[in-house]
Amino acid sequence: MDTLTLFVTASLLLYVGFIIYVANVDQINGQFSPLLRWLLFGVIGLMGMFSLLTLQAGLLSGLPVEYLAQMQASGTTLPVIDMGTAFLNFALTAAACAFSAWLILMPTPRTALKRVLVKTAFNPEAPVHITAIILSLALLTYTIGNLILGGGVSGLASEIAENGVSLGETIFNQVLWVIAALLGVGLMLRRTPQETAARLATRFPTVSDVVWGIGVGLAMFGFVIGVAFVWTALVAPEQFAEQTAASEALAQAFDTLPAAFALSLAVAIGEEIFFRGALQPVFGLGITSIFFALLHTQYTLTPASATIVVVAVALGILRQRQSTTAAVIAHFVYNFIQLSLAILASSLIGG
Repeated sequence: MDTLTLFVTASLLLYVGFIIYVANVDQINGQFSPLLRWLLFGVIGLMGMFSLLTLQAGLLSGLPVEYLAQMQASGTTLPVIDMGTAFLNFALTAAACAFSAWLILMPTPRTALKRVLVKTAFNPEAPVHITAIILSLALLTYTIGNLILGGGVSGLASEIAENGVSLGETIFNQVLWVIAALLGVGLMLRRTPQETAARLATRFPTVSDVVWGIGVGLAMFGFVIGVAFVWTALVAPEQFAEQTAASEALAQAFDTLPAAFALSLAVAIGEEIFFRGALQPVFGLGITSIFFALLHTQYTLTPASATIVVVAVALGILRQRQSTTAAVIAHFVYNFIQLSLAILASSLIGG
């Protein structure tokens, strides 16, 4: 990571962290302050700028071949992006920006959301909850836009195959999920550490957590294997390989059991505390599960997308009936089995 990228990344993280802090302060004070409104409008502005960048890349990709060749000859490298995909991404991001601004300015959409999320803890007047919606939409649009700029699934697979995946960076990203969850629920601002643990449904693993976690993890793995079996029977081998290229490249990037163990554990802790622990009580099982699946962009619109929704629902139900700790165990088992089998298969083929 170069210095400029590091600076931009650190600035964005501090900006988001400050937004969450201000939202918690507003929650304590029972108000939606002008400062928070302007900070969230800043997020909307960043969403729009990034979508314009993606749109520009799509338009440039549509230039005549001779112009693209000249640009490449001059040292300018452009991602190859389908113009239709770029326009669709721009339209969806524009809708997300408009909806976010509507949430900030008007009570109508917030009230409508409460009617939809009637069985959840969502509060239409809570600054933290409105902030969570807007930041989640920003994260989603960034993730999808970044995938498009990277050349889609094939581009993501090539990037992983060429540069690998840093275990340290992956763990750092999961630490950010945990920090966001802790800040979001108001650790040391609105809640004590004990109250925070209770809000996130985290605890030291009980026998029941371990048994249910392992059982659900194995069941999810069996379900995925069944879907993959049907999937391979319905599509051509080339199509299946193309649709799963990124996932295969990710599995091959971690070629030792200790690395697979560390990755599986970090992802399980980070994602479960954030999605099932922090978001699900506010936004419900269904919306949280769909959001979780959409952020796993390496699957795009394939049967794996529906599979991830089912996996997310299973983890969400486990969180409801047991704890987030049980969901962490299930998620770890699900990930580690897949990575371990990929390592085993690779070693057998290599041997």
